[in-house]
Amino acid sequence: MQKFKFYDREKELNYLKTYCQLLPNSILFVYGPKSSGKSTVMKKVIKDLENRGDLVFFYYNLREYATPTKEEFLNIFFEKGDKKYIQNSLVIDIKVFKFGIEENFDFNNVSLNDVFRRIKEDINTVVKEKKIPILIIDELQKLKNIYFNGGKSLLNELFNLFVSLTKMEHLCHVICLTSDSLFINEIYTNSSLAETSEYYLIDWLKKEDIKRILKEEGFNEKEVNFAVNYVSLPYEITQLINNRKLGVSVEDTIRNWINVERDRLKYLIDTSDIEEERILNALKKFKDKIKISYVKDVKKEEFSVFKYLIENEILFYDVVNGIIKPHSLKKIYAIRRILEER
Repeated sequence: MQKFKFYDREKELNYLKTYCQLLPNSILFVYGPKSSGKSTVMKKVIKDLENRGDLVFFYYNLREYATPTKEEFLNIFFEKGDKKYIQNSLVIDIKVFKFGIEENFDFNNVSLNDVFRRIKEDINTVVKEKKIPILIIDELQKLKNIYFNGGKSLLNELFNLFVSLTKMEHLCHVICLTSDSLFINEIYTNSSLAETSEYYLIDWLKKEDIKRILKEEGFNEKEVNFAVNYVSLPYEITQLINNRKLGVSVEDTIRNWINVERDRLKYLIDTSDIEEERILNALKKFKDKIKISYVKDVKKEEFSVFKYLIENEILFYDVVNGIIKPHSLKKIYAIRRILEER
């Protein structure tokens, strides 16, 4: 089987690998546009550090699951066995663990306090072994609608636990990955998390890196100069490589990308309850710009339109830097195509 190639991201790798080896002191939210490579970078971090012997990674990729119920959450996060933490045999490419519980543990009659006590016991076991536990949850926002007995929000209570594990007791790193920028906005504006959280953006690839990678992959000067105006994400490079093997030119691949994005955007406009003119007026802000300022360029009465476009992953809201832009460069061209046609 052909192995997936990891492209660049040395700066991001160095930051996250160093972070994992520091004293735990905050919750880290790793965010960025969809498909910018957050999960791939995090897995590379784990792979590079997994044999050190002093780090234990608990990694949960909620992207792999349908939005879980309470019972499914417990089955995802815990593994029955005779150890406090158990290697996750379902993840074959990296060495990661799940929280362990005894064989007779009853998932049907458990309180949230029981759940958190078990998590903390496992983390303390790692600490007693003079190792640093690192809890990584990919797409954490998928736990938003889970409630335990008494109507307690699992996610809200998890944040309280995470603050205790990191800021208060310095026991465990907690790293949360998400491409849901409205979720990051909720976290960023949550006063109870203001002094306990850090944020790290994994964004588009830089143009000079894209040029270098494409040249290394054998694309000629003409192809590189054309593609660099449209490529912004790592998986797009892989698509160009695969399509070239299939006999599809760079120009045709990119033309197809834009056509698909344009049709998707048209469908969103045509089926939305929001007036078409309001959506087009919002999109017009990107006619001559790739990114805009939320504070300077978005009026209060326009926010509902922008929220709709963000929810549907046309636009990405970088709340930390106050920037709104499309999730990828190809979406810019789709937006401009729509504006030309209307």
